[in-house]
Amino acid sequence: MTRTKKSPTQALFDSLAKLYKQGQLLLMDADRLMGERGWAPMHNTALAELSYSMNSPQRWFARWAMRFYMPAMTEGKELLIDRVLFVSIHFASDVNTGLETSVDEPLVCAGRLIYEKPMTVKEVNETYDYWMCKYWFIGKPHDTLEGWRKTGQSRWYKNLKGSEAFSVPLYNITSSEELKHLVIDPLLAVQEKEKKIA
Repeated sequence: MTRTKKSPTQALFDSLAKLYKQGQLLLMDADRLMGERGWAPMHNTALAELSYSMNSPQRWFARWAMRFYMPAMTEGKELLIDRVLFVSIHFASDVNTGLETSVDEPLVCAGRLIYEKPMTVKEVNETYDYWMCKYWFIGKPHDTLEGWRKTGQSRWYKNLKGSEAFSVPLYNITSSEELKHLVIDPLLAVQEKEKKIA
């Protein structure tokens, strides 16, 4: 039997497609795990900042994908939100953009946006942006959360007083259990501990 060898180009595209498929499954699993703990996705998209420009080939492919979460709504109760959580995958460096990132190996970044005053769902949807999942890259080491980084007051949104985020190498997450243990549990532990103190 003759075995057809893939061309190097085909092998590269197959690898990229596989990486994106694994990213999709990870984010869908994050949605499920977050949902089990009372957090709902805020949108149906995963990608942003692709380019159609002939002059920006480095932006023709997804460098990162993200999901943002708010507390799940309870029927008949108006929701006031002062935290938005996120889980994101950073496949590659993002250069020549408003918020550049440098990625040697793919990362999963998770964290939260912290608001000064609680807001309605409508207000929250106007007070966060998809690129905020990149805040880990510009944050400074956190003073109380080991391995986390934080940012301060946003210059774009007056009510956003900062963010807290951490990262895990993407290749360390090989199962749903690892995603829960390495990403979801640490993210929600900080949120739940803060709730108990308040």
